[in-house]
Order: sequence, then structure tokens, then C-alpha cells
Amino acid sequence: MLKSYPLTTRFLTIVFLPLLAIAIAGLLYLRRSLPREDKLTGAGLLQPVEITRDGNGVVMINARRDHDAFFAMGFAHAQDRMWQLELERRIARGRLSEVFGRTTISQDAWMRTLGLYDSARLSWPKLSAEAQASLTAYADGINSWLKQNPVLPPEFLVLDVKPEPWSELDSLAWSQVFELNLAGNMWNEISNLAASRYLNKEQMSDLLGSDLLNDDLLSNNLPGSNKVAGKLADLLTLRQGLESELKIGGQYVGSNAWVVSGKFMQSGQATLANDPHLGLQIPSLWYVAHLKGDKLDVSGMTLVGLPVVIFGENRQIAWGGTSMMADVQDLYIEETNPRDPAQYKHNGVWMNFDTHWETIRVKAEFPAFLRSPVEPVTIRIRETLNGPIVSDVIAGFEQPVALQWTALRADDTSYESFLRVDYAHDWATFKDAFHTHVAPALNMLYADKSNNIGSFGIGRIPIRAKGKARLPVPGWTNEYAWTGYIPFKDWPQCFNPEKGFIVSANNKPVDASYPYFISEDWAPPYRAQRIEQLLQDKISRSQLISLGDIAQMQGDTMDLSVRGLLEYLKKIQPSGPEQQRVLHYLSEWQGNMARDSQGAAIFFVWTRILREELFSARLKEHWSGPNQDVQLSVIVSATSYDRVLHALTERPSHWCSQEEDSSGRSCTRLVTESLNQAIDELKKLRGPNPKFWRWGDIHRTLYAHMPFSRSNLLSPIFNREVPSGGSTNTINVGNAVYKESAGYEETFSAGFRQVIQIGEGSMHHAFMNSTGQSGNVLSPHYGDMVQPFTDLQYYELNTNTSAGKMLHITIVPE
Repeated sequence: MLKSYPLTTRFLTIVFLPLLAIAIAGLLYLRRSLPREDKLTGAGLLQPVEITRDGNGVVMINARRDHDAFFAMGFAHAQDRMWQLELERRIARGRLSEVFGRTTISQDAWMRTLGLYDSARLSWPKLSAEAQASLTAYADGINSWLKQNPVLPPEFLVLDVKPEPWSELDSLAWSQVFELNLAGNMWNEISNLAASRYLNKEQMSDLLGSDLLNDDLLSNNLPGSNKVAGKLADLLTLRQGLESELKIGGQYVGSNAWVVSGKFMQSGQATLANDPHLGLQIPSLWYVAHLKGDKLDVSGMTLVGLPVVIFGENRQIAWGGTSMMADVQDLYIEETNPRDPAQYKHNGVWMNFDTHWETIRVKAEFPAFLRSPVEPVTIRIRETLNGPIVSDVIAGFEQPVALQWTALRADDTSYESFLRVDYAHDWATFKDAFHTHVAPALNMLYADKSNNIGSFGIGRIPIRAKGKARLPVPGWTNEYAWTGYIPFKDWPQCFNPEKGFIVSANNKPVDASYPYFISEDWAPPYRAQRIEQLLQDKISRSQLISLGDIAQMQGDTMDLSVRGLLEYLKKIQPSGPEQQRVLHYLSEWQGNMARDSQGAAIFFVWTRILREELFSARLKEHWSGPNQDVQLSVIVSATSYDRVLHALTERPSHWCSQEEDSSGRSCTRLVTESLNQAIDELKKLRGPNPKFWRWGDIHRTLYAHMPFSRSNLLSPIFNREVPSGGSTNTINVGNAVYKESAGYEETFSAGFRQVIQIGEGSMHHAFMNSTGQSGNVLSPHYGDMVQPFTDLQYYELNTNTSAGKMLHITIVPE
């Protein structure tokens, strides 16, 4: 038959079949990068250790010594997440451009300016011998795997990268990147400063719900402050890159956690639930493991790059955490010497900047071998007594702005606290474990086998001489200096409250009687209110709560924040049959952002466009400079539904008019025209029939791979994407970033879920990671948890290594 088609025969013989053979051979070769049954040797190991993976890829480590358990944790992380470890090292060191070229120069410059490795190097001697030994064992485990000369995951081959040996400082620096993830106060100060320069007093109140013009403003103390505000706001563009590309930071980064006393549980045992919220990626930041040594017996979520369980249980106690949202960063405007720009003023004395230069090596664009080498980029890094000069990353900005941040102190011993809590056995030892904790500031929730529950706010929180640091402040005097930290004995805490449960959802954890300032950047209270509402509903009806009830709560999509604006929109008179049909769906909707809800899709799209029409159109008349669209977008997108309703009903004269006028900006017209635009958008996305405008059909969770999510060819292979529900104010949290003609992309949500019930006789530890245990795309565990996570399914963490299909690896000392 093929004789009739000689060209086809030649193509198949000369081109297709050889390429197919090469592809199959390459795939078979790369599959050798996956873990398999083996007996290996490890340098640095004291005694034999077993690593067992269950049918879900979850690792159980059985060692005779705790040291060896940490070694095996490093070995397992390297086997499953070596590319992730390589990225983490390069992010923390500011060396991404060596692999990715010009696109990451600004991110590298930012990380080098912060000086995380210098901070790690200074903190290393402050750690105990036990903490240092655990990090050394972990590094030895990673490096022992590398010394096996393994086949590396595909990313190393495609990008021509060879991993370097891991060091203890790599772990400490990465822990500081995690701290950076949960500290966004400096960005709030910049956004506030930008807003205060472009908005009047009434507009500030309408959009932000506060009047920063009554605060201590930099403009009263610094000539040319408008220029400072404009240039500083350019950093918001860098922030977008850090969030979208490196998954560092985000609005209301935080989490949900709650503990319930056994008196309200069907089992009679205290129960803890936890689901931290961070930027989404594949693989997840988290890795499920059980570590057993001579004293250690702990299970839960490890953070890749560190050897310990961050959130989990140890048979005696269970713990989880949320971001406290504490204000631990301040920006200081420095005054330079007009006669000597190498000096800055501090309390009337001219001091020299601590200055050095660093070189960023940059890879040529693809294909690199056909292009000329790229000249390295040299950057100046300056520091004052207040901290590193972060404004130096902005080209042409000579006004020094320093960042003071608790994590950049020379005695950041926070890693020690996460090691010690793995060994804690009661409330007293739990609290004492965090005596060494610096950052991030967290609300740690607690349950134990004796049916006690508690919460403990941990981390250094500065005490300021003046003000609440809502804006950058002068750095040349001690007027706004940090005078100390909230004492350990006064850290917020609660133990066995009378109501029988504790809820933390990045809301304010203290009442008005608390004597210290913590923050004014709390998350809206709606997630916490919804959790309490669901718990109280059961308790008020004298119904005991089951583990299934707790699990279902973690997937709840009811958004309490929509109520006021929703009722307003329901009263809008439709202009035509199309609007009438659409409003019918909304009339029956109660605020549940479920995947299958048409009302959720209509409300979200309508209110997004309404925000833009109501606020952006008016503000753009005055905002026309470079990068101001980014600043405007940040401010408008963060405006709550309550503020939108307030602007429409209480302040219409500022944004629209109650009556039709020549401007065409009547409130009624803005609302109805924005609905027309929403209908047009939904038609483009899902067709003309509102029956098919379901929220999950236009709102999808994206787990993006770095760097292959940027490649149209590779992203379908390495990314994972699923329909999703939820919003920024639902327990099942998720943002929604609009992408033209593609719908809404969720890039921020829970990274894992855990429900732990702990008691004298028995315990349950249910979990689900957001992606999978492996970072290797060829592994069956690369994305096998994505759909179960979305569908609110859980696995039981089974430490019985004789159950089910297992993969065993034995490592013996060299």
C-alpha cells in the first residue's frame, strides 16, 4: 500500500520513525529519574534508614536516629523535588538570570538587595547545635542523592542546568523567602503613599475605608515627596512579577485554621483544621511526610528546602498556622549628604552607606548557542542602620529608601522554633518551642490528646516610637524608630476558651484591650465569620460535629461579603428582556460562589466591571503617568463590595450622580451599562445562553510550572488547570484574575488541607496536597492530587508501612 505513496514512505522512514525512536528512547531515559526500589549508600548517614512511599507517593521515614531521619528527608526531597530545590536556591540567591536570561534581572536584583544569604550567614551561629546538625544532615541527604549521579528531571536537561551541592545556608535563606511570602507591609505602605498622592480625602475614604491624610505624612517632612511617591510606586510593577512569576506574596496571604474542643465533636476528641493560602504552583511548596527517629515521631506538611514538619502532629499534639498579618516591615526615607552622596544622616550625624557591588550573570536568549554572550549586570547594594536601600532597584531613583524588616536581623533563629515544636508534647512545651521565633508572625493553633485547645501568636512585632507605619517615614531621626519588640510573655494567646473553639482566618486576633499595636492590615472578617457561623449552627442545635463536617467546611464557598451590594443590585430595574433574564438568575442567588452557580458568575463579572466604570474612569482623568495603571489597578481591585455600595449610595456625588446629567455618569446608568458589558463578556466566554454561564466554567485554578508555563509548547504538559469555585472571601479561598478572552484565572488559594483529630486512644490525620508529591512531570504523582483537592477528597495519612502498594528504599552509611 505504501508503495503508492513514495513521499509518505520516505517521510516515515527518514524523518518520523527516527524522531519517534529518539522520543521513546528519551522518555525511557528520563523515566530513570523517578524513585525506584533500591539499596543505596549515603555519606553523612550514621545508621541504616528506610524511605517508604505509599500508593499516593507519601513518604514515611523510619530511622534509628533523628539525625538520620533528617538526612532521609533531604534524600527524599531531592528524589521528588530536585528542580524545585534548584529554583529555591536560585530565587533566594538572586541567580535566576543565569538560567532564564534578561526576564528575571529585576527579580534577582531585588533578592540580592534584601541580602537573604547575608542574613542567613549571620543567623547560623545563633542556632543551637541540634538545629545546626539537623540542617547539616538534611543537606547531606540532598547531596548524597546527587552523588549517586542520578538521571535528573527533564527541566535540567531542557535548560542545560547542573545542580550545585546544597548547603545549610540554602535552607536558612529559603526559610526567609517563606517569611517574605507572609510579610507584605512595605507594599501596603507604597500603595497607600501612591493613593494619598492621587486621591483626595473623600476618595481615600470611599476606596480604602480610611483617611491616610490624617496620618503622619512624609510630605510634611521631605521636599519633593510627590516625586518620591511616584518613583516608589514603580516598585508595584516589581511586586506583580514577584507574585505572578515567583509566587511570592499576594493580597491577604494567610490561611484558615480552627480548633474545636472534643465536647463538640462526635469522637469526643479535640480537632484541628488548617489550609494555608499562598501563590499556587506546580509542584506545591508542601510535601507530606512522616519522620520517625529515636525521639522524633512526627507527621504532616514539610516545606521543601527544610527538614522539619511545619504544620502537623506528633501523636501528642497537633498544630497549624495562619499569617498574623502583623506589621513587621517599615520603609524609611533617608537623607543624603548634599556634599557627599556616599553619606546619609542619622540623628544629626553623617554616616557612610555600607556599600558593595554584585554581578548578575545573564544567559543569552534561546537559542543561546547562536547568540552573543550577554554582558553581566552589575548592581550597587547599599545599606543603612535602618536596612537595605530597596529603592536602588529602580533605575534613575536617587532618593534612598531603606527597608527595616524583622527577618533581616542577625539573630533570626526562626528555624529553631519549627524544629523544637516537632518535639513538643503539651501546651507549655508548645509555647516554649517558639521562644526563638522571629518571623513570619503567625497565629499557631493547637490541640492535644488531653482535649486541650489553644492559640498562640508568635514572632517579633516591633514597638514604634511614633505612628502606625501606614506610610514611609523619615529615617534620619529616631522619631519613627523601633524601640523594641512585644515581649514574649505578652504574645497573644488563648487556651481552652469557654465557647469551645478558636478560629483564625487572618482576622484581628486581639480585642481593644490589647496594649500593643500589631497591624491595621487585617484581612476582611468574612472568612472567620463564616467558619464561626458554621460551627455555631451545629452547636446551637446541639448537634455533634463530625470529621466530615470539618472537611466540608474547608470547601465552603459562601461569600458573606457580597450581601449588601447583592441586595442593591437585585433591586435594579432591567432595561430589556436580556437583562431581565440575567437578573432572574441573580434574584435566586444567595452568595454561594460554587462552581456550578450562574449567579456567582454573573455577580463577579458584573461587579468587576462596575468597579472599573465607577472608580477607574474617574481616576484615569488624573492618573496618566507611566506605571500608574498598575497602581490604579491595585487600588481599585482591592476595593471591597461594601465600599462599592457605599460609593453608590452614600457618596454618589463623588463618583456618579443620582439624576441623569450631561456627563452621562448617573449611578443608574453606570450600573445598567456595566451589566450590559458583563453580559457581553459572558457571551464571549460561554455563549448566549445564561444557563451555561457557570462560575467554574469561566473561573479556573491554574497550577503553573516555572519556567515552562511561559512556553506555549510545554505549558500543556507541565501546567495543571481545573474548574474551581470560591472567591477571596470564602473559606475555600481563591482569587480571580481576568484574562482577556480566557476568563478568570485563580493563582492564589490553599496549598494543602489537613484535618487532625488527636486523642488518648486513637487519632485521625486526613490531608490533601494541592498538586502531588512529585515535582517530576513523568511521575504518576506529579498532579494526581489536583482533582481530589478540588473535589474536597482527603487521604488518611497511614504510617503503617505494611499497608497497600509501597515503594521501599534502604540507605546505609558509606
